[in-house]
Amino acid sequence: MRVYRSPLRLFVFGIVGLLLVLAAVDVMFGNWISTPPEDNNGVLTTRGQAQQRGDIVWGGAMIGVGTLLFGASVVELIRRKPLIEVYEDGIVASIGTTHRDVVLPWAQIEEVASGVRTDPYDGGIRDQLHVRLREKGDLPDGVIGATWEGRTLSIDAHDWTKPVTEVALIAQGGLEYYRRVEAINQMGGPSLVWEMKMSTGDPTSDDDVGMEGTDEEDG
Repeated sequence: MRVYRSPLRLFVFGIVGLLLVLAAVDVMFGNWISTPPEDNNGVLTTRGQAQQRGDIVWGGAMIGVGTLLFGASVVELIRRKPLIEVYEDGIVASIGTTHRDVVLPWAQIEEVASGVRTDPYDGGIRDQLHVRLREKGDLPDGVIGATWEGRTLSIDAHDWTKPVTEVALIAQGGLEYYRRVEAINQMGGPSLVWEMKMSTGDPTSDDDVGMEGTDEEDG
């Protein structure tokens, strides 16, 4: 199962980025909506010159942020890289910094659950996928869109294409299946040992070779 970022949210980010670029052009050059710098008969006053410098700084910042938002949303919509992938060997989360994909094998996972938390910035409720590990191992400390709380990795799921509760249930099923398979493999099957013997009788006899436990000849 693969989970992607919501395309609607990416589209909204792209529109916001484009609007920021247009607003920056208006502030820096057009002044169609924004207030132009103060001038006196077409000549900028001292205050107007300061206003113009401020407009250039703000406009440059808006162009940078807008271009980043628009470019990132377009690339994400085209590439469509999954944020979470649940497969037979574990969970792959796109939360890394140096290497984007972080692999969480079933053998390392103790529990998977869904939950919510309050955003410290806007006070909103955000869905999360909690993955508690047996040990952290060599997993990276620095992650994007997730936080470490001891051995528990909490992954932000507020803009996923699938509900976090559904993802958690599928991951729990995969974890239980892995544990059942491991238990069966550890039990193993009964071993059979066959013992053979060579007859020391007449080499022309039909009973030269036989299995241990056959009936003895009479006489």
